[in-house]
This record gives sequence, structure tokens and C-alpha cells, in this order.
Amino acid sequence: MNPFDQFATTLFEQAKRFLEKANEALEQETKSAYCNVSLLLGFCSLEAHLNAIAEELTIRSGLDVLDRSILEEKDYVLESGRFELTKKLKMYRLEDRLQYIFTRFSTSASPTKESWWADLKKGLDLRNRLVHPKLSVDLNTQQVRRSLEAILECLNALYLAVFSKSYPTYKRSLDSKLTF
Repeated sequence: MNPFDQFATTLFEQAKRFLEKANEALEQETKSAYCNVSLLLGFCSLEAHLNAIAEELTIRSGLDVLDRSILEEKDYVLESGRFELTKKLKMYRLEDRLQYIFTRFSTSASPTKESWWADLKKGLDLRNRLVHPKLSVDLNTQQVRRSLEAILECLNALYLAVFSKSYPTYKRSLDSKLTF
């Protein structure tokens, strides 16, 4: 496993461990802090995995400028009658990139039809409310568990769709190998 893939996997292990810590915590303040960290690390891991998969997909032949723009999150311009990538960042929504990869690089159905998609979207909403707060957010362990389960199912579906194999730690479910 290359260092970036290991980093992405470690982020998810940390997310799982912080959920375990939240379940062990007796004080609500401690439980809340662990829930916040767990949710954030879970989505950091999903995005890291998505970026690693996207990088591998850029090696494939037959990609046009729009394909590369979405995979590399780079903007494009029309230059001398041709579309060209620029070095300028062009961010796409996480769910849009996921749908694109499933649709473009696999024979899988749209991920929006999968049972885990609704929980992934709810988790993204919680993450966005935590990262871009306008009101206070009070997460609980059930919300974080459902979000991490959805992330795990998404990662497994991505690996099966793109690489024809399960996500490496899928069988561990939400049991972390970390002990801090």
C-alpha cells in the first residue's frame, strides 16, 4: 500500500476509534467532542480515498478534458479552439465526484440507489453543518455510526466498482485496530 493510501486508511481507523471512545465516554462534553472528531475524520478519509482512486483513474487512456477536470479537480479553458486543463483549482462536490466515478468507470448502478447513499448524504450534511456552522451542532453516536457505516459501504462499493475487489479493511466493519 502506498503512503497516501495508508494515510487515507489510517484516517478511517482514527474515525472508528474516536467513535469507540465516544461510546465509552461518560461525560456528554467528552462524548460530543469524540463524535465531532470521528465524523470529520471519517469524511476526510472518504475524500482522501476518493482522491487516491481519482489519481489512479487519470492513468487510464481515453480521458477527455472534462474527465480529467473532475478527477484532478482542475479548471479548464477554451484555448485556441481546444479545451485545456489549467493549474487552477476547480472543486466539485464530493457526491458529484462519487456519482461521476461510479457512472464513468464501472457498470454499477448509480450510487444514489444504494441503501447507504441516504445515510452518506445525511452525514455530509452533518459534516457541513459542523465545518460551516451557522447554528450549534450536537452530534450523537448513532448519527456518527450511521455516517461511518455509510462511508465504509461507499468505500467498499467504490473498490468493487473500480478495482473489482473489496475495500481492504471492509470485514473489520467499524472495529478499529487502534488502541489509543
